[in-house]
Parts: sequence; C-alpha cells; structure tokens
Amino acid sequence: MIINRYLIQEVAQNFAATLLILTLIIVGNTFVQLLSAATAGELPLDLLSGLLWYGSLKNVIRLMPVALIIGMMLAFGRLTGDSELMALRAAGMAPRHFYKAIYGLVLPLTLVLAVLVLIASPLIESQNEELRREIQQRPEAAGIPAGEFVTSGSSERNYTILAESLTQDNTVMERFFVRLQDRDTETIIWARSAILFVDTINKERFLEIRDGYRYENDPNKGSSVIHFSEHGIRIPLRSFASSSSIQATPTLELLAIGGPAAQAEIQWRISIILSAPLMAFLAFPMSYTRPRQGRYGKVVWMILIYLVYANVLVTIRGLLEREAIPAAIGMWWVHGLILILGFWLLKRFYGSPR
Repeated sequence: MIINRYLIQEVAQNFAATLLILTLIIVGNTFVQLLSAATAGELPLDLLSGLLWYGSLKNVIRLMPVALIIGMMLAFGRLTGDSELMALRAAGMAPRHFYKAIYGLVLPLTLVLAVLVLIASPLIESQNEELRREIQQRPEAAGIPAGEFVTSGSSERNYTILAESLTQDNTVMERFFVRLQDRDTETIIWARSAILFVDTINKERFLEIRDGYRYENDPNKGSSVIHFSEHGIRIPLRSFASSSSIQATPTLELLAIGGPAAQAEIQWRISIILSAPLMAFLAFPMSYTRPRQGRYGKVVWMILIYLVYANVLVTIRGLLEREAIPAAIGMWWVHGLILILGFWLLKRFYGSPR
C-alpha cells in the first residue's frame, strides 16, 4: 500500500502539473485568437469571456489523456533515472503491481472524463453555439462598427453602411445610413435606428430599419422619396461557420437518433474516454529505459504515438459519417492495436506479463 500510494502520488503530481501547463497554453492561445478577432471588429468584446471560457473547457477535456500520458512518462522516467524502478523490480514487483498502482489513479480519472465527455461536453458545446448565434446577430459581427463606413461589393453592385452609434447593449444601431448601388440604380436610406437579425429559415442576415427615408434614383423610372416606419433589407456581410449541431446533442439523444453521423459522434466520445486507460497501459512499457539512456527520451515517441492514434480516430470518424466503413468495425480496431502494442512492449522489456 505504501508503494502504491508513492507511485500514485508521483503520477498524479506530474499529471496535474502537465495539465496545468497545457491549460495555460490552451487558454492563452484561445485568448489571443479571440482578441485578434475582437480587435478586427468580428467579435463583440462583451462576449469574449464567454467564448474564452467555453472554448478552453472543450479543449482541456480533450487534452486530459495527453496530460495523463506525459505525466506517467515523466514520473516513470524519473523513477528509472534514479534507479528506484530497478529497486522495486528487484524487490519482487512485477508489471501487474505497477498497473495496480497506475489504475488506482487512472480508473477514477476515466470516470471523471466519462462524465465530462458524455454529459458536460455537449452542454459546453451547446452554450458555445448559443454565443455564436448571438454574435451573428450583433452589428460588430456583421462588420458594422460604430462610427465607421463599411463598403463592400463590386463596381456594379456595392453598398456603403454607417451606424453613427450603438446602444449600450450593442444591438441597436442609431442614426443609420446605407447606400446601395445596383448597376445604374442608386438607393440611399437614412433612419433613426436599425437592428440586425438572422432569418431562422434561410440563415441570411436582414436589417430591420425603423423611422427613416428611402431615396431611390433609377435612370428608367426616375427618382423617388419614401418615408417609412419599418423597412427590411437583406445584407450579405461577414458570416461565421456554425458548429456542427451533432456535437451539442446530448448522448442519450444520439442513441435515439441513430444514423451515421450520430454513430460517428458516439464512437468518438467513447474513444476519448477509452484513450485514458489505453494510453496509461501503453505508457508504462514505453517509459522503460536502459542504463545511460536518456531519462525522458521516450516522451516524444509516446506523444507521436498518441498523435497518430488520435489522427486515425479523426479520419475514421469522417469515414463513419460518410458511411464509407461499417459502424460495427468503426474505431474499435484502433483501440485493439494499442492493446496489442502494449502487450508486445511488455513482453519485450519485462518478459511475460505477471
């Protein structure tokens, strides 16, 4: 029990430190990307913290298996370099004893990961999509910053827009001006306010303009002036690619839906969960080093194996969605290969597993 606690403590400390470092990297990288988009006027500043929070959480959940394998490799690399692992083996500890200690930490961690992936992750993705939908209905997201002229289009068809100011909640544009040029026809609209919204059916942006004047100059029909209380025009400005709704679907609903996309998503979520115990099984023999060999040299190899493993799973996910391979085969054979590789490495470095 003392040795088990010692091994668990070593792995847990390295896992926690690695996860913290990866989290800081992910949060920092996500913040820089979002801040760059906000500076360019593509994201509202008041929604930046929400996007940072949900985006970072989603990435941290997926990086937990990576932090686990790096933590294990670092822990056993130190034990090997300090000859502690050799002493434990000389005292009669077989691989099964090490695995008993390893999985004393890995199994509870896998249960936590299962809850996060199956329950929390769809909720996080759903909230992230809600923020994205809200962003699409903001003037800043459409490229209409306050007090600046926005021009787009070709020489024959173009538009120029100006919103003198925005309300405090950044939803209503006040003292709104737009000039539309369609070949020889020129239309100018001035209004007290305008609201941008997204049509729920065709996903196109529309401007609802209130209390204004429409000036139209058509060479064939002449000029006209119209006063209106409400007026709507379609405005094809910047758009965001919306996330796949299947990622935000609760797991129980995916089981009821069926179909190739749902099957691919279910297997993907289960694969994230299985990656923790599978990588832990592989990391122990991979951490084996000979005398005078680099203490942490195999960490890079373990990360490369994980990258290949993860990329193969992503490729199979796409094939499952296109029904290029049967769902019964799916991703399961990839996990089997990891088990076979783990047993082969155990046989090579430690003899017959006992």
